Amino acid sequence: MASSAAEKFEWLVILPDQPGALTRRVEVRPKHFEGLKPNMDNGFWKMGGAILDEVPKEGEQLKFAGSAMVALASSKEEVLEILKNDIYAKNEVWDFSKIQIYPFKCAFRIASP
Repeated sequence: MASSAAEKFEWLVILPDQPGALTRRVEVRPKHFEGLKPNMDNGFWKMGGAILDEVPKEGEQLKFAGSAMVALASSKEEVLEILKNDIYAKNEVWDFSKIQIYPFKCAFRIASP
């Protein structure tokens, strides 16, 4: 009898940065994007980006507050495992004590222009 793979569901992840993490975030950001690519290509990450403290003003650096992502996974634990292997986790950018992960049912999705 063949076993079926666990059903996957979308998960909304809200992950604030640790206080004072801006320098670490900016330093490892290129490696963060490189590390995301395999899980973007295999469909695990559906969307993601930075949470900002405020709307950016022209000519000013972005004021990062954390990250928001949508993952397609079999469990909350699977999402956590992927996140813990991210360079932002290994370089103490994200504050895992404040992570929020919710089962997520997307009502609509519009691609950016």
